[in-house]
Amino acid sequence: LYKTADKKLDGEMLNRNQYPQFFIQKKDEEQIVRQLLKVLNIKLAKAISSKGIKAIKQTIGKIMEEALEGPVGASLSSLPETIEILLFGAKKNPDLLDALAAMNTKSPVIIEHSINVLALTMQYAFYKKIDEDDVKNLALCALLHDIGTSKVSRELIETKDTLTDEQFAEYKQHTKKGYRDMELFPSFDKSVALTALEHHERLDGSGYPNKTRTISKEAQIIAVIDSYEPLKYREKNFRKALSPYDALQIIKKDVVLGKYNKQVFKDLCS
Repeated sequence: LYKTADKKLDGEMLNRNQYPQFFIQKKDEEQIVRQLLKVLNIKLAKAISSKGIKAIKQTIGKIMEEALEGPVGASLSSLPETIEILLFGAKKNPDLLDALAAMNTKSPVIIEHSINVLALTMQYAFYKKIDEDDVKNLALCALLHDIGTSKVSRELIETKDTLTDEQFAEYKQHTKKGYRDMELFPSFDKSVALTALEHHERLDGSGYPNKTRTISKEAQIIAVIDSYEPLKYREKNFRKALSPYDALQIIKKDVVLGKYNKQVFKDLCS
């Protein structure tokens, strides 16, 4: 439900259930979403300058919600600016990303997960002293790695139970769906689409969707962080959220088996 800038909501009218006609027409949806995201990015910049961690995470959550649910073209166009703002904020406030990753919000699971993976990935990139342009690209890979889940049943995403074989087969489709979505945007580096496709692939060929052993470097980084995040921050019916040490111990077993990039894992531990 949107309203035009020149209209004001009258409290008395609303109390009498006399709602004015503020519904947006389909033909104007993309333009409105672009305007909304511009406002949200301004709000994000203000929140960062005031060091309001909760406000920052909530605003990124709203931006991600639009990216996952709104018109894809308009939604994705704002994300590079979002990354620029975050990068600037992280330089000014080194604790920003740590606080973002640690804070729980009421955001839907996939939005919360995407923001946490973004924060952890940027911390990793800063630790590795990765070139700034590469940090921006890697941050986009992190933020959009699960974009295909917007086309998967929300019930599968939010369940705290173990998925059945049938449910898991449906869930696995999010990698291909995300890749197809990202291929539509040639302005993004190809690694962003490849990360959406490959972040569940494993170096020993045991992953999905293609069981390939040849995985882009960005996808190898996001794969480790994507596996760590739910172990550390997400409670399931069959286990509690784990300490960083215990979460890393679980991943270490798969590193030893050759599933993950060993150096990426060591750097994440550091």
